[in-house]
Amino acid sequence: MSQAKVDKRKYEKIHRKEIERKRKINTAIKSIVAAVVIGIVIGVPAGLNIYNSIPKFVGDATLQAFVTNYFDDNYASDLQEMKERMTSTEATTEDTAEEVSE
Repeated sequence: MSQAKVDKRKYEKIHRKEIERKRKINTAIKSIVAAVVIGIVIGVPAGLNIYNSIPKFVGDATLQAFVTNYFDDNYASDLQEMKERMTSTEATTEDTAEEVSE
């Protein structure tokens, strides 16, 4: 072996812990950078897609009108039935309470 190789091996043997620590740090930095780049490549298009799919701002009056119309069209009969049940249940409860108090 040439003297340069011998000196290099001696240096590596003496400074093995430092060299290993630097190698681990470089590997960690490369992994973090790769993860960030992959996150950007995947995250930015996905985030833009989600952002663009969100409906734009609607005024309060327009939103209230939409909700009211939607509710009236789809749930008005259900609401009426629930009101009737609640009224009959309250009447029954009041009659029972009057009978118990007498």
